[in-house]
Amino acid sequence: MSETSNDQRLMMHAALDGELDAAGEIAFERALADDPTLAKEFQRQQALRRALREKFAGEAAPAALRARIEARARPARALSRRDAFSMAASLVLGVGIGGGAMFLGLGERRAPGPGDALVASHRRALLAANPVDIASNDRHNVRPWFDAHIAVSPPTPDLAAQGFPLVGGRIDVIQGAPAPTLVYRYNGHYISVTALPAASAATPAAAPAGYHIVAWRGEGFNYWAISDADQPQLEDFARAFKVAVDSSTPPR
Repeated sequence: MSETSNDQRLMMHAALDGELDAAGEIAFERALADDPTLAKEFQRQQALRRALREKFAGEAAPAALRARIEARARPARALSRRDAFSMAASLVLGVGIGGGAMFLGLGERRAPGPGDALVASHRRALLAANPVDIASNDRHNVRPWFDAHIAVSPPTPDLAAQGFPLVGGRIDVIQGAPAPTLVYRYNGHYISVTALPAASAATPAAAPAGYHIVAWRGEGFNYWAISDADQPQLEDFARAFKVAVDSSTPPR
């Protein structure tokens, strides 16, 4: 298998356990297509699981064991009316306090937004055999590819002169909808730039440890740049991207 065999094995076991989302499944299918050895191992693991399920089918618990469990679950004595009332009052009070605390906790917790899904997509792409669906160092074949597949074609500036060569593009699934993602390289780091419709909410996302995020609005899109490159370098990339797009946009 390839040098990324450990990462591929992690994806394989997540797929076997049904833990991959739509974008993860797409990335894993690409990995299977690119690596025959991985595909063979995946088939072997599936066959092994089927065999184990058939050989060690689940059995019902013995009647005696069920009886002992039910006996332990029954109360030792019947509750008096006063005991029952006191217990009910305590339960209502406890539920009220617990429910209030849960409501306050949920109120303070930020609901997941598109930024969180974009961070997850970037990290999954790094685990794949290839972080792009179409590899290219020429923007002129990336835009038509996006247009043909999802009818959305964001600007694809050439930033090689600024130190950010174009690697290619891929399609991520963000909140149930396909989204075009450009991939650039800075030294040994990948930068994923996803273009969401301008009408989408620009919900902030907390970057996981080791990653950084820069978001901005452009011509018809909200852009999200995500990378494990340092924050100053990612901000330099965002400025170069914006300048290149603005200079190529005809005046109204």
